Amino acid sequence: MTGGHDFLTIGEAAELCGLSRSALRRAVARGHLAAWHTPGNHLRVGRQDFADFLRGLGAVELAGRAEERRPARPTP
Repeated sequence: MTGGHDFLTIGEAAELCGLSRSALRRAVARGHLAAWHTPGNHLRVGRQDFADFLRGLGAVELAGRAEERRPARPTP
């Protein structure tokens, strides 16, 4: 699922909170969620920014999950 990074992909964030990717993209576009684009134009969200966004929605339990850093998956 999520790697040991300080950021999440939009897909990882959507999986954590149960919102769709498009809903999170709209939140970014409206300025509700801070994010940035990679050189390949992929959207990334900081874990802390995402946790703050979830707290703002009242999803405190999910915010704690967003802040957890999981060990990176081993590469095959």
